[in-house]
Amino acid sequence: MKYISLIIILSVLFVSDLLAQNISPYTRYGIGDILYTYSSRSLSMGHSGSAIINRNFVSITNPASWSSLSTTRIEFSYALDLSQLNTSNDSRIYRQGDFKGFTFAFPVSSDYGIGVAMGLIPYSRMHYSVQELIQNDPVVESDYIQNLKGEGGLSKIFIGTSYKLPFDIILGATFDYYFGNLEYNSQLIFPDNSQRPTEYKLIYSPTGIGTTLGVITPDMSGLLKNDIFSNLRLGISMNLIPEINTDSILTTKSNTFVDTVAEGKTKMKIPSRFTLGSAVTLSDEYILSLDYSFQPWQDFKFTPINEQNLRNAQKISLGFEFQPKFRLGMTFWEQILWRFGLSYEQTQYSIRNNNLNQYSVSGGFSLPFGQANSLDFAVEYATRGTKDSNLIMENFIRFNIGFSFGDVWFTRYEK
Repeated sequence: MKYISLIIILSVLFVSDLLAQNISPYTRYGIGDILYTYSSRSLSMGHSGSAIINRNFVSITNPASWSSLSTTRIEFSYALDLSQLNTSNDSRIYRQGDFKGFTFAFPVSSDYGIGVAMGLIPYSRMHYSVQELIQNDPVVESDYIQNLKGEGGLSKIFIGTSYKLPFDIILGATFDYYFGNLEYNSQLIFPDNSQRPTEYKLIYSPTGIGTTLGVITPDMSGLLKNDIFSNLRLGISMNLIPEINTDSILTTKSNTFVDTVAEGKTKMKIPSRFTLGSAVTLSDEYILSLDYSFQPWQDFKFTPINEQNLRNAQKISLGFEFQPKFRLGMTFWEQILWRFGLSYEQTQYSIRNNNLNQYSVSGGFSLPFGQANSLDFAVEYATRGTKDSNLIMENFIRFNIGFSFGDVWFTRYEK
């Protein structure tokens, strides 16, 4: 009962903080920044881990990784983001807290590798605020200041399972339901008071279904013929999202009235994401993980015209984890898990012929408390963008704290 209450509390927190995200003007394009993970563990390993099978953590990248769950698990995390936005003549700092979501998973059959997981996690986030001076506009025949603001994003609820085939080939699949709001505000202010200020608000509300499919290969460490290697596996996952329905509403606001100009329904096409990963354990204590992700954002469609400021996104992530071997008499400090990660991301943004890339370094650790429980910490530093062509260089520092609880549920005992 205490776990059910915890799930309800986390759901309320997640929905109330649904729009929290660092301010970034680049998120106005497409559906905003894409979030690859919610957990401290994956973040501290550079967002890698699609080929790792771990009995004490729930991965959202590859559902096949749930095959070795040993206990019923509840996980959630919270992040504090600090961002510095730099132009050629200005610099500003922002901070924002963000509840990252939660997962609930439990084992069904260890013999058949059946594990079930469900959760509520963010998929993308958009939050920006831009001010621009428009001079000699031929339409309104006046100079004016344009304030652009936007916030929102997509989230998803998922439920899925894993299954082990003969020869230790593991499959996984999820049913995903996507929902959210994308809100765009445009305000026109005329300095000479020649016209009254006007504000436009456009809201998109996409909803739809998708799936994530995953495969993890058998242990191939025997091919290396060296006892130092174990659990050498490859992982493949595909996040598929068909066209999703999107309601839209456009309103205008002035000093005297608010008017709904147009309402309608359309389709949004979010490109599928493909992830290929590998992982290997060294000396039963050190895990190395390497992932590559690709998502063709040039195929993103929301109107008949493709978004001109988007390109295909790619991400390479490298992660390391130290898991000390368990032995009787270990002290608390000897049981700590340590992690480190690096990543390079060719983001989906291409502004004024400038391709925006992101470089990240991360690290973290897990503090054990009780059996199969841990308190997880991660920190990530990333830099993105450029000051050229009057663009913005962004520096981020993200602190993530996560909780992972494990307990024995649904266990049948022989009488």
